Amino acid sequence: MKIISAPTSENPFLRSSKEAGLPSAPLFEGDNSALGNALAAFPELRNVTGKKQVEYGLIHRIDTQTRGLILIASTQQSYDALIESQKNGLFEKWYRAKTDRIEKQLLPGFPEFEAEKKGGKLIVRSFFRKFGPKGREVRPVTENSASAALKKGGSKIYTTEIDFSSNDGMPICRITEGFRHQVRCHLAWSGNPVKGDEIYNPASSGQLEFEAFRIKFPHPLTGEMLCFENM
Repeated sequence: MKIISAPTSENPFLRSSKEAGLPSAPLFEGDNSALGNALAAFPELRNVTGKKQVEYGLIHRIDTQTRGLILIASTQQSYDALIESQKNGLFEKWYRAKTDRIEKQLLPGFPEFEAEKKGGKLIVRSFFRKFGPKGREVRPVTENSASAALKKGGSKIYTTEIDFSSNDGMPICRITEGFRHQVRCHLAWSGNPVKGDEIYNPASSGQLEFEAFRIKFPHPLTGEMLCFENM
């Protein structure tokens, strides 16, 4: 894990870049994780109370096999303000991926694909439900899904904006609120599963080619809009 910027009184948050394979947060106190490494370097981060006791001020977390940006609040005021920004849809998260192209969805449990086309972008919206052994996967649920899926789906719609117009051919995805595996699942549903995704693209092998490369949010003290990228 690489510390990009240390917390200060003017900027009460820490930014770091996490490698693939390192969990964002520990399951238990002392587990190896990006957050644990940050706590060891900056003990003052322990003064923040988050959603879970072992997560302290962790704001932006990503899947273990995903690489990219992590954001941790260093004061309670900063944490509370950033959480409020998330609730108000003002915290933007951007991902890029190398993907395969499939003409037909081969995985079970996916409904017929639905999306709004907007220029070179797809606006993908769905509810989600847990799927598979121990719920380790998720599946999109729409109003047109079968009744059994509708019963298992949540009540909140999640949106992923997928932009296919980048020069390198890598889809760029933007969300403001996230469900577990949301972007990876929506990409697979659209016929563009991430390379190396053993859950949503099991025919592919190698490392997961998925990165959380940009975050945008209001400064927790001043309200100024900030944007940071993983270089």
